[in-house]
Amino acid sequence: MKDIHLEVVRVTEAAAIAAASWIGSGDKKAADKAATEAMRERLNTIDFAARIIIGEGIKDQSAGLFAGENVGKFAGKSQKVYDIAVDPVEGTRPTANSGPEALSVLAVAEKDALFSTHEFYMNKLAYGPQILQKTKLSITDPMKRTIDLVSKATGKNVHNIVVCVLDRPRHDKLIAELRGIGVRIKLIQDCDVSAAIASCQSDSGIDLLCGVGGAPEGVITACAIKCLRGDFQAQIIKADGKLEPKVYDLEDFVKGPCAFAATGITNGSLLRGVRYTSEGPVTGSVFMRSLSGTVRWITSYHGN
Repeated sequence: MKDIHLEVVRVTEAAAIAAASWIGSGDKKAADKAATEAMRERLNTIDFAARIIIGEGIKDQSAGLFAGENVGKFAGKSQKVYDIAVDPVEGTRPTANSGPEALSVLAVAEKDALFSTHEFYMNKLAYGPQILQKTKLSITDPMKRTIDLVSKATGKNVHNIVVCVLDRPRHDKLIAELRGIGVRIKLIQDCDVSAAIASCQSDSGIDLLCGVGGAPEGVITACAIKCLRGDFQAQIIKADGKLEPKVYDLEDFVKGPCAFAATGITNGSLLRGVRYTSEGPVTGSVFMRSLSGTVRWITSYHGN
């Protein structure tokens, strides 16, 4: 996997640049289609064979790289096949509306290593190594117990703990419960992948991500969190809206080594968006490997 890491970054860069042409257009489907086509084209230039394990197209009824699709220059010609989870545009709405935090993201692992589900949503819990080194949280615990454990692990007063939650009606009860406990809440409109990553960054100010978000993003998030030595747990939300009791942990989502790449489309707390200069577009990306724990921040100048 080490030998393809720069190629993986080039994939998210290509998708981000394609999507950036549609920033502020109001047309999120066009942005998604452009990014998907650019991602697929770039994947098919890499000297490897891979298959898409989980993607976004069906859930959003949009263009997508769909589960089961084979990509790579050696697709169908090699027994060495990588698993890939993708989201060409994580944040179609902020892309279309010039909002913050939109990314192009991709995770890669060995064959049969990545989790797959046909369901669209998961209940998630993400937190960083600064907490995991002191205690193991559980997504099934009452929120009051979880916050108490975070307080003890971080040394923070409950009122200084920051919990990130997607601003959705489905979270009204969760938000009310958190406010009753007394924590600070950071409500986000989209893009819970970057928010989960932020929970692993000691200077981000975010201690936890919790709540229901997309399943493809969950698998991609698990790979990033594994690289960052944090913890991620989730429960599947069935099509009828019921929560599966089974808890999936990091090793359920990604077995063995993995890598994660992301490139900013619009400006966000994790990455700068695509910028246009007289010399051509400039991108900001991050690449992570779980084996080494290496995190590389990459600024690329693409030329005209």
